[in-house]
Order: sequence, then C-alpha cells, then structure tokens
Amino acid sequence: MKFTISKSQFEDVLQIVLNAIPSKTTLPILGNILVNADDDGITFSATDLDISVSTTLKLKPSKKGIFTIPAKTTNEIVRELPQSEIEVSVANNRIELKAERGSYKVSGISPDEFPRLPEYKPAKEIKIPGKDIAMMVRRTNFAVSMDETRPALNGILWQTSGDKMVMVATDGHRLARMRLDNSKLSGLTEDLIIPPKAMNYLTRLVGDKDIDLGVVFGENNITFSIPKDTDTNTIVSSRLIEGPYPNYEQVIPSESDKRMIVNREELHAAVRRVSILSNSLTHQVRFAMDKNNLELSATNVDLGGEAKEVLSCEYAGERLELGYNANYVIDVLKQIESEEVVFELSTPVAAGIIYGADRKEDYLCLIMPLRLAE
Repeated sequence: MKFTISKSQFEDVLQIVLNAIPSKTTLPILGNILVNADDDGITFSATDLDISVSTTLKLKPSKKGIFTIPAKTTNEIVRELPQSEIEVSVANNRIELKAERGSYKVSGISPDEFPRLPEYKPAKEIKIPGKDIAMMVRRTNFAVSMDETRPALNGILWQTSGDKMVMVATDGHRLARMRLDNSKLSGLTEDLIIPPKAMNYLTRLVGDKDIDLGVVFGENNITFSIPKDTDTNTIVSSRLIEGPYPNYEQVIPSESDKRMIVNREELHAAVRRVSILSNSLTHQVRFAMDKNNLELSATNVDLGGEAKEVLSCEYAGERLELGYNANYVIDVLKQIESEEVVFELSTPVAAGIIYGADRKEDYLCLIMPLRLAE
C-alpha cells in the first residue's frame, strides 16, 4: 500500500482525528489511527469507543490497502518534518514515512483489531445549518453535569419532535435552554441525549463556517457529516446516553413577582471583582436588590477579606437578598449577547430565570441560589 500526501494535509487530518484518541486506554489499538486507501480516497479514522471520527481526503493512492499507525508517534514525526511531500508505504504492518531527506519507520497493529465503526448512510441524512447546532451547543454545554451517578445529566438533551429544536443541559444547580425554529427535523426522532465531548468537537470543526451538516439518526448513535472543503469530508459519530432525561420544564418557574434589569457587562465585571474575596469553596456572592440598586458583596473568613460594589439597575419588587455561586453567574453572562440581562426572581431559595433583555433569542438560564452565609 502506498500514497503521497503533503505535510500540511497530513497535519490537518491528524489534528482532526487525534481528538478521538483516548489519553489512557487498556486497548493498544485505540492509540492507533486506521488508514484506508481505496478508489474513494484516503480515509483516516480514530475512536475511543464513545465517539469516532473519520476524515476522507480525495487523494488517489498508488497502491490500495488498509493499515493502522500509532497516532501520537506519527503526529510527532509529521510535525517535525519540513514542508514537503511525504510518501507513505506499508508492508507487513510496518509503515514507512519518506520525506526529502530521510525516512521513518514505525510498527502498526493489524487493522483487523480496529473496532468496527458506525456506518454512515447518506441516503438517510438530513441537512441542517451547522452554525445553528454550534451555537446551541456553545450556549448549553457549560451546564452539563459531571456527576457520573446521574448519567442522563452527563449529556445535552436534544429535542426535535416539535416546531422548535431545543437543547438543554443541567447539573441540578443550573440549567441552560436554547430553542430555534425546527422545520427540517420535526417529528423525525425521539429526544436524544448526546455526550458533550462529541458536540464540543463538532462545534470546533464547524467553527464560524456557514455550512450545512448532514445528520443521520441511529438507534444507539448519532452521526454527523461535516464538509471541510471540496476535497475533504469528516464523519463524527457518537453513542447516545440512555434516558430518560428529567422533566426540566417542571423546574422552570412559571411566575416571578420580582424583576431586575441590569447592564450585562457591568454585572459581569463586578461579579468577577467581588468574587475574588468570596469563599474559596462556595464562591458565594450576595445579591441584595432594593430601589433600583444592586449591591454585590462577598466575604472570605480565611483571608479576613470583604468586598462590596453597588450597581444601578431597574428593580421591581420588595427588597430581596440571595446568594449565587459567582462562577455560575459568570458562565451565564458569557453566553448572553444583549446589552442588558433580566433576572426574574421570587424568594431567596427559588431558582432565578436569567435571559437577554432584548429577547432576540429564545434562550434562558436558571441558577439555584445558595443558602446565605451569616
């Protein structure tokens, strides 16, 4: 088996598939990249058994074949080579990389040991805007739970059954929900829970490019097709997390008798400053709202530190004091794009709803307050 590839092409394809290589594994084959050279081009594939990535370059091999190559070592070799054409040849699971001034040989593992990857069926794919998916993932993934005792919360819920496409993530302390019009996917599949690793990786591949993704819904997996350019196409497949997902709509308050509107950037900066002197474990910042003033304060007993700032705001309701984890507030404010944000509140122990004041997007977040420190 033999083909020639430029260093830049080799580097690009390695960076794409390396994301699926596990950092630690008891299966040596998972540290290898599967390379398949045939009439369709040269396909590089990697998997950690949860997600798999395959990238095909439309290059014609001199000789067809299939082999595996150690991912980390190959990446280090290619990275250090000068810009040139690289000839790749294989014999008896020994791979040789020839450049202008030298050659490098490494041993692969039999391709028969490589896990079988999900098959992508173009006939079943549905095209959806990549920038929509990328935006929804970015707006929700920060709220995914890291608690492995509640597996359903370890993923992003993707609902496509209604006239709105919805993504939701929650860890029980905060929640993020993004909704967009859903004309192409309505009624095609049940609710899905997708691991964030796959969705974050997909978002990086899409970037800010205005491209359509192909989506194929499987029984236990979901697969995306991402066109990079006319000569490169990438397939990303992910297992699905078993549900059911908790009924998140039950925790979104239907009524709130207190409402605050405040400048987003001013609040973001003030919370960051005040939180420097917050408790190192809870990161609690006290929010006290009364008569169009918002007072932020924090204390750190270990440091003997105190911080306080007052911001102007629009506030309707009785005086209210509550505590928030500063990191949770900052995470939410980073995702909202409008100049001002709205807090809909009720009691010091009830979840607060946060959203952009301009309501240009159907996006909201919830944060559960902390018990106020005495």
